[in-house]
Amino acid sequence: MLTRPAGRNESLARALRAAGLAVIEAPALAIKRLEAAVPALQAGDLCVFVSRQAVEAFFSGSPAASWPAAVHAAAVGAATARALRAHVPADWILSPADGQPPDSESLLAVIEAANLAPGRAHVFRAQRGRDWLARQLQARGWRVACHAVYRRNPIVWDRDTCAFLAGSSACTVLLTSLEAVDAVDDSLRLHALDWPQVLRAVTLHERIARRLQYIYADRPEGALAVRLSAPDEDALFQAILASARSA
Repeated sequence: MLTRPAGRNESLARALRAAGLAVIEAPALAIKRLEAAVPALQAGDLCVFVSRQAVEAFFSGSPAASWPAAVHAAAVGAATARALRAHVPADWILSPADGQPPDSESLLAVIEAANLAPGRAHVFRAQRGRDWLARQLQARGWRVACHAVYRRNPIVWDRDTCAFLAGSSACTVLLTSLEAVDAVDDSLRLHALDWPQVLRAVTLHERIARRLQYIYADRPEGALAVRLSAPDEDALFQAILASARSA
C-alpha cells in the first residue's frame, strides 16, 4: 500500500507490480501549493528546502530566472537535492551525503561544515513542520524567515480502503511522514476501525517508526515490523520487496 501524495506513487507501483506484488495506491495526503510572496534573494543568503514539494512549490511560483550568485540552497534529503539540481548549480547545493539520515540534524552538520558566514536564512516548508532547524540556525546567528509554500491536506480514505488495511495480515505500507501516519490513523478511527493486528511498514526516518511503535505499544511482540529506507525509488523498491517477501 503506497500512501505518498498523488503523482508520487506511479513509477514505484509499476516496478513492484512487475516484481509480482499486488499494489494499492492510497494517497494519505494531498499537496496544495500556497500563493506566497517569493523573497528577493541576495548574495550570502541560505535557502533551506525541507522537501521536494517545497522545491516544486517555490520554483513554480518564481519567475523563470537563473539562480542568483553566492546563494546556497540546502536540501534535507537526497530526493530534495535532486529536485534542486534542475534549478540550482550543483556547487551551491548543500545536502547530507548518501547514507546519512535525510533529516534536519544531518543537514545542520553539513551547513556547519561549510563554514558559511551567518546572514539571512529562508526556510521553505509546509504550513506545519518541525521548527528545530530554524531554531538551531537562529542560535548560530542566522536571521531566519520561514515561508509556507505548500500545504499537506489529509485525505479521508473510504471505508473499503480502511477495511482492507485493518483486515490485512500481510500488507506492507509505505509511510513517508508523520502527517501520513496521522491521516491514516484518523481515517481508520472515522470508520471505527483499527490498525491491523500485524503491520509491516517502510518509512524514511526513525521518528516515523517511533510513532508507529507508540500506536502498537500495547500489541503483542512481533505485531509491528518497520524497515527504514533511503527516499530514492530504488531503495524504497528494495525495502518494500524485502518486507513483502518476509510475510
